[in-house]
Amino acid sequence: MANDDFFTKMMFGSNAPARHEEEPDAESETVEDAEVSQEADYMHVLHQVGEIMDSIDELKPVFKEIGSMVSALKNKMSI
Repeated sequence: MANDDFFTKMMFGSNAPARHEEEPDAESETVEDAEVSQEADYMHVLHQVGEIMDSIDELKPVFKEIGSMVSALKNKMSI
């Protein structure tokens, strides 16, 4: 199909190189490498969870203020 394309013929000639997609070699990665990369992922995730918890602790006063504002609005609307 690509051989019939005018643009491809113009740019690459009638003998355009065929595209070959190489499949990754599944045997190249050893079990040891997989364990090390998995451990690094767990450490990264735990670090991110710690940062999220710190951010939530810093935002607690803001949530309390917003909660009191919402309560005040509810009281004004119900009156």
